[in-house]
Amino acid sequence: MTLDRNKANNSSFAPRLILIAAACVIIAGALTGTPLKSANDRSRWATVWSLVHHNTWQIDEIDQDPHWSTIDKVRHRTADDQPWHFYSSKPPLLSAIVAGVYQVERHLFGVDLRRSPVEVTRSILVLINALPMVLALWLLQQTLRRLDLSTATQCCVLLLAGFGSMLNPYLTVLNNHTPAAVCLLICLTTIIRMQQSNNPSAGDFILVGLTAAFTCCFELPAALFGVISFFWVLKLDVRRTLVFYVPAAMVPLAAYFITNWLVTGGIRPFYAYYGTDKYLYEHHGIPSYWVNPQGLDANSESPARYLFHCVLGHHGLLSHTPLFLLSIVGWLPFRRRKTRPGLEGILPIGAFVTLVVLGFYLTRTQNYNYGGNSAALRWMLWVTPFFWFALLNPLERLLASRGGRRVAGLLLALSIVTATTSLPWPWKPSWIYGAMSQAGWIDYQTPPPPFKVTRHSVFLSWPKQENVTGRWTSNDGRMLELSSRGHSNENGRPTCDVSVRLKWQEDGLRRDLQTAHCRILLDLFAKGAAVDDWLQELSANGKARTASQWLQNLFRGLPQTRAYSPSGIRYFQAMPDSPGYRCERGASRVLQEQSGAGRCWFRCDVWYCNDVPFGVLTWKQSVTRESTRELIQTTTWTSQILNSEQSESPD
Repeated sequence: MTLDRNKANNSSFAPRLILIAAACVIIAGALTGTPLKSANDRSRWATVWSLVHHNTWQIDEIDQDPHWSTIDKVRHRTADDQPWHFYSSKPPLLSAIVAGVYQVERHLFGVDLRRSPVEVTRSILVLINALPMVLALWLLQQTLRRLDLSTATQCCVLLLAGFGSMLNPYLTVLNNHTPAAVCLLICLTTIIRMQQSNNPSAGDFILVGLTAAFTCCFELPAALFGVISFFWVLKLDVRRTLVFYVPAAMVPLAAYFITNWLVTGGIRPFYAYYGTDKYLYEHHGIPSYWVNPQGLDANSESPARYLFHCVLGHHGLLSHTPLFLLSIVGWLPFRRRKTRPGLEGILPIGAFVTLVVLGFYLTRTQNYNYGGNSAALRWMLWVTPFFWFALLNPLERLLASRGGRRVAGLLLALSIVTATTSLPWPWKPSWIYGAMSQAGWIDYQTPPPPFKVTRHSVFLSWPKQENVTGRWTSNDGRMLELSSRGHSNENGRPTCDVSVRLKWQEDGLRRDLQTAHCRILLDLFAKGAAVDDWLQELSANGKARTASQWLQNLFRGLPQTRAYSPSGIRYFQAMPDSPGYRCERGASRVLQEQSGAGRCWFRCDVWYCNDVPFGVLTWKQSVTRESTRELIQTTTWTSQILNSEQSESPD
């Protein structure tokens, strides 16, 4: 079918069918998304819960819940004599809107966000993400028809917007980028209609004012577009701009500044305090994440390298959506001589806004993190509608030839593949990032600090005093007790004697499973030797012999000797208001035959801590079948310090 025949068939059912299919995919994505899997959206949901259930912006209470805790928070107090509280670092307007939706649902249906997070979050995301996006895409489809584009071009653009856009993965989570993009798209389609009309209605001026202002409120760099939109409609009609546009725009702007004032006490959002004591603090001995950020958040690339990955690399605008290459062509000055009626101004302004926003973030060298562990360059998502309109003219020309249709089809297919693979998990880099990592082209992992000495045991230290006891309980009802009998010298070498009791608890009764007296050869332990080199078992008459296999396995945490690898510093807080324990994490695994299960991986993860007896807070042992990766058994040992309800007096 030729391009002319496509134009003649401009009312074809194909674009509407694509729109219906895209609507189904978008709504299904919101209804199947997994909530609270990122600190980013947990930060906003925590505010929503606090507003509705406690009428406060403070998130102290819910942040203590590990399932709701977030690193995207600040510590703030309203006055020097007031206590510190935690707040979401996100601008509060969107959270306030969502809180209103949740309050209505709660009163109508009796739902509870904390007790039923999946059902509540999904229903809200359909209302605030999916349905507005479907409406915006319908307006886009109407605008494409109004621009007298061929059916082929309409279908291609709708396929891109409905299935190949990196906006789609974020429709499954609570974020500010998709609402901003929806508002911008509605604003642009309205402006196009106004430019094609000899007498724009008052409602159009109101709609442009509302959506332009909401775009600014959801994405602060969009303030530039807000100013441009004002002069844009001012040129069309001064009186209607002042009477309708300005009051409409004042509503969301007033809401933004009022909510921000209620939270921060001023007009500056918490974002503006990045790098200050609101982000860099220590609470109960635990430093905030931003004191020592990890991975992408600790990135220190040059501006040139960062720009490359923003455009063509692992978070690239063009690498994720290759069809946007046509948008670049559409923005070139010599290609805009024959702009379609209604698009006047949109193309140069889109190019200008995109370059300014990209340049703005290139100046933020202290935070070159590409938006964190995310599927796309999040802070550029809101300008996506500008890209869609910029590619219209080049795409129309490209689709006029068979070879051009093949090129456009290939670019569209690649765009859809990238967007679709990221749809279930927006808080994870795309397949492009993974491929580049596997090829060794990029590596943003922050290497953990090495252990000072090689470690082969779950135990880190040995008390110098006598009668120091450490107790750990397991999830299968056992209890381990180690008691030191002090340091001494045996044949001129330093040693430490330790008694070991392994007990079983059932129905409130305990009985010994294994008991032993051990001697630690401290010089070999200090050198990082294997457990069987420095661990000896003492007989009843005090003679040292090779430790029993069960003792070696207990001290190693594994059935074979294997050194532990460091995996970073973590902090463990036993109770919400108690001091945190600074821990060095270590992990090791060995492959060995397991009776009745074949070859299995035996893994042990340890939280080393100098603040508890014998230097271990908790450790977790797991057994996984090699062939099927089936988890067969998991045992977690936890210090009694963290389980005060299980404390007991020495027998």
